[in-house]
Amino acid sequence: MSELILHHYDPSPYAEKVRAVLGFKKLDWRSVQIPRMMPKPELMPLTGGYRKTPVLQIGAHIYCDTQMIIRELEARFPTPTLFPDNSQFLGWGTSFWTDKLLFSTSVAIVFGTFGEQMPPEFVKDRAEFSGGGINVEKMKALLPVSLQQFAAMMDWAEQGLADNRDYLLGADASLVDFNLYFNVWFAGRAPAAKEIIESYPQLKAWAARMAAFGNGNFTEMSASEALDIAKNEDVSGFKGDIGDGEEHKAGDTVSVTPNDSGRVPVTGTLVTLNRREIAVRHENETIGEVILHFPRAGFVIR
Repeated sequence: MSELILHHYDPSPYAEKVRAVLGFKKLDWRSVQIPRMMPKPELMPLTGGYRKTPVLQIGAHIYCDTQMIIRELEARFPTPTLFPDNSQFLGWGTSFWTDKLLFSTSVAIVFGTFGEQMPPEFVKDRAEFSGGGINVEKMKALLPVSLQQFAAMMDWAEQGLADNRDYLLGADASLVDFNLYFNVWFAGRAPAAKEIIESYPQLKAWAARMAAFGNGNFTEMSASEALDIAKNEDVSGFKGDIGDGEEHKAGDTVSVTPNDSGRVPVTGTLVTLNRREIAVRHENETIGEVILHFPRAGFVIR
């Protein structure tokens, strides 16, 4: 089996979500550090222009978005499962709250607290990435409101843990836990948010249990080595599947775009389209052909 190669940067909250899952599953993986902001010249050949972090590479197969990455990790390494008691609906469903509404609150707290200390070019990049949703001055002014909202949502978690269960769904950790955890990890950098988290004893103990999973066993890899791995794998024979009733067919030239932030279309030849996944064959001069995998939920195909 080809190595798991995670393209990420250490402070990335979404990368921490995946790293925590890798730790939970006790997996070995390779780490490729990428820039925090554009340009990302050694990542773009792999992703066809997709710019979000993280990206998982397995040979010449590139998995984009944490939803797609986690789905693939669960399929390849089902034990321990992220879905005890068939909790897929809760796992995937809560991710659309934690990864969007709750995360936007976490971002508002972090930028409202530290935004004035951040390099202007980084703030500008994030504003462009979010479609104009980053305004440090406004986030600083609204910081008390963001903290109030964060506290209210953390209270939900405290209530859910009130019976002394170890994890949100019971005795076993699940995707629901990892969905919440990366926000606690990220927002907790701000002293006021950390104080809120620590004011909830059950939540504080839960966060410590989550942190104890670690990030798995990893070794560093250069970006050029990762590009060579993709270049040297032949995916010309890869065939996916097209679900019944889909308007596109295999071989169509399509574009795939996130429907929230980082809305950069990726073009390619369609190989898979169903209710869970979109996959396209993308070719460029640097590495030849790669297969790009995206989740269906949260992405638009045209």
